[in-house]
Amino acid sequence: MSLLELHAILPLLVLGAGIVFLLLQVSFRRGHRGALVTTLIVLVAAALVCFQVAGLLAGGTSSIESTDLLLVDHRALFFCLLLLLAAVAIAVLGFNYLKHRCDRKVFADSYPEEFYILLLLTMLGACTLVFASHFASFLLALELVGLSLYPLLGFAVNGDRSSQREQLASLESGLKYLLLSALSTALALFGIALVYAAGGALDFAGVAAAVTGMKSGPSLMLAGLTLLLIGVAFKLSLVPFHIWTPDVYQGAPTPVTALIATVGKGAVVALLLRLFERLDLFAVPALTGLLAIMAVASMLAGNLLALMQANIKRLLAYSSIAHLGYLIVALLIGGSAFGIEAVIYYLVAYVITTLGAFAVVGLIADAAVELTPGGARPPSDSGSDPFHREHYRGLFWRSPWLACCLAAMLLSLAGIPLTIGFIGKFYIFAAGVQGELWLLLAAVVIGSALGLYYYLRLLLTMLQRESAVTAAGQDGVEIAVSGHAVLVLLTGALLLFGIFPQVLINWINAL
Repeated sequence: MSLLELHAILPLLVLGAGIVFLLLQVSFRRGHRGALVTTLIVLVAAALVCFQVAGLLAGGTSSIESTDLLLVDHRALFFCLLLLLAAVAIAVLGFNYLKHRCDRKVFADSYPEEFYILLLLTMLGACTLVFASHFASFLLALELVGLSLYPLLGFAVNGDRSSQREQLASLESGLKYLLLSALSTALALFGIALVYAAGGALDFAGVAAAVTGMKSGPSLMLAGLTLLLIGVAFKLSLVPFHIWTPDVYQGAPTPVTALIATVGKGAVVALLLRLFERLDLFAVPALTGLLAIMAVASMLAGNLLALMQANIKRLLAYSSIAHLGYLIVALLIGGSAFGIEAVIYYLVAYVITTLGAFAVVGLIADAAVELTPGGARPPSDSGSDPFHREHYRGLFWRSPWLACCLAAMLLSLAGIPLTIGFIGKFYIFAAGVQGELWLLLAAVVIGSALGLYYYLRLLLTMLQRESAVTAAGQDGVEIAVSGHAVLVLLTGALLLFGIFPQVLINWINAL
């Protein structure tokens, strides 16, 4: 490997070195805050290195291939930077989550540093997935993300103040994700084996040549690509491969839920875009037709099922299913420059709004645990459940700042003007019109109308004044300064790119 190739994968090297350093730090000096600081330094350093590598590519080289396994270009660096910035917010939210679930008397002796080690491992896998140009690196990166997420999903067991119900739900979440993720990986691996048998290559360039010569009818290559696409659909929770999503989102610690919904899915979307572009899968009607069916089913089923949810995390889970369906609409015409631009912009909008929504929900739940001795909550009392819709009744009058932040995220998810979600939804419509995908556009319109209903219903719940009974003990929600900082940055980005979208559009067009 040449010095130039090593320089190109510097973000991965920084993350790998950061993991080793954090392991050594934990071995010699344990401390929750120290682990958070090290994690933030590593993530910020990796993000800054992305700019440095982008400057290297600006010197005349459009991309750098490293040992046939990784391909570094401007678009991959953009996705990597987006995921790293999301991970910074998740690390801060994770600190608040763990702090509120450790008894204050023994907090100094509680060391949940494993959370940050696993977070960095997840980011290493996600960034490798973004750079992958070979099915070997693709599979290894996908497994690294999965193996890091399994223990993270069950991390509620680590909290001294986590209720037994919360711990059992967390373990159930991890077990369900483990089983279904293993199934999806097996399907993807079998698909890769069929692709290799048909094309005799595992690098994307070699497979692309085999796809070009593929027969128009059924073939071994088409079967392998279909199984691979189904495995990816599991990771994106596209209908009908979404069955794990609501239960995993509900039971997992909220920062981990945000990690799966943003970093986990964002990395897979970036890889799917590279697969379709490098292998020219846009010219394979069987695959685009399968994606179109899953997109329509995701938009309609996701929004319809979200209408029936009283649990906020389950509502956001079904909402994310619908939004991935919207994103697939843009992906289906991704062979054009405008289609790729639409995919990237909508992914940025999705990451910002979803992360912001889970940030507010998580911070409210953390405050509720702090006010509840021992973290015990009666399962039948919906008002005492911090994830139930009734818990948000009158939130605007108790905590206007949190209510306004959540309202901004919900309005963005609904596609209301002056938010980044509106621009993203406009891109989807424009991409659908350009590609003449009229049936998909009809599904987008119907899904958006359904989504508007349950988003506005939650907004009205927050605006309703509480009765004397429900208001008892419902004082203002107190959150840490770091939580306020995360919300300010996410809400500011949502409004900035919603009011001045050209800033982000110019950056995307420069990729």
